[in-house]
Amino acid sequence: MDRFDTKQTMRAVAVFGAGDVRIVDDVPIPKPNDYEVLVKVVHCGFCNGSDFQIILNTMEETEGLQPYPTILGHEGVGYAVKLGKKVRYIKPGDRFIHNNLHPDVGAGYSKTYGGMAEYGLVADHRAMIEDGFCPKEMSRLDFPFYKKFWQVPRDFPFTYGAMLLSLSESLSAAKNFGVTKGSSVLVFGAGPMGTAVAAYSKIIGADFLAVVDGRQERLDNARTVAHADQIINFEKEDIKEALQGRLFDVAIDAVGLSDVLIQASSFLKPGGTAGSMGVLKKDDLQMNLGRLKNNTRLHMLNFPFGEYDVMEENIRLIREKKIRPEDFYSHIVPMEEIGRAMELVKTKQALKVILNISPEEAGREGAE
Repeated sequence: MDRFDTKQTMRAVAVFGAGDVRIVDDVPIPKPNDYEVLVKVVHCGFCNGSDFQIILNTMEETEGLQPYPTILGHEGVGYAVKLGKKVRYIKPGDRFIHNNLHPDVGAGYSKTYGGMAEYGLVADHRAMIEDGFCPKEMSRLDFPFYKKFWQVPRDFPFTYGAMLLSLSESLSAAKNFGVTKGSSVLVFGAGPMGTAVAAYSKIIGADFLAVVDGRQERLDNARTVAHADQIINFEKEDIKEALQGRLFDVAIDAVGLSDVLIQASSFLKPGGTAGSMGVLKKDDLQMNLGRLKNNTRLHMLNFPFGEYDVMEENIRLIREKKIRPEDFYSHIVPMEEIGRAMELVKTKQALKVILNISPEEAGREGAE
């Protein structure tokens, strides 16, 4: 079947080249196939790391960048509005995060990853498997979003949905880096992801947590939100002197600079782990491994791993109010003001921005 109808179009955020971001209105609305579901997108988080990398053309193609012009966004959240005829386990109104578009979006657009559009797709994989599809076969077919979205409770606010993926990436990162009960953890960067991985480290049971940044308001937020035992403003004090010889089991770069990784390793205990969580730019080409501290480990995690494995745990933590998604974003901005959103993030006036894709849907927030 046709994947889209060029006569029915939607608005979206498209990147046409380095620094060239536009709101377009000629993106075809996708047609769901037999097992697919059309989702009306309400919000989409703006990722301070990878979204800016895509916009600035500093991401490698091997890391997911598709040809320009490309539709941006991987932190979308919305609800089901149209079901394929073989869909059995999804109902209208069901809520999903990380809705997708097919690689050929239509009208000359690709998608990286396509969440900043008025509509997206998810699929009823349970029905597909019952009807004879096997997971390996599904991953090879034109279902690039297999196991790349998640259904959230209907009473979950859309703003929470827009934060759930990045929060789950942070929880999975803390676990991947080996944070356990009694660990000592040092985090470089008090942006949304750095603060989140710090908060989850404490929830897991870190015994001592220190956070480093150059903006005092972000450090103060990390102390409150992540319960950091020590905050260090590197603009005002020397990190080594502030730590007074303290060494850590895990030191995490949530900034995205190889120099920060080298610096992080210098504060590790023997056998400790330097975790690369911030997205390294494609022109950050060399790391002198000889500068890493002897008898330490380097764990590369520029892109998330296992974030969907912790979704249910994260939803439980949010319901128990051990994590408050509103602590990790600061602004909600209409999609049409994408330029303002970018400026807020670039100048660090915003901790994180959520784009309002469909303002008319505000009344559905938190509705059953």
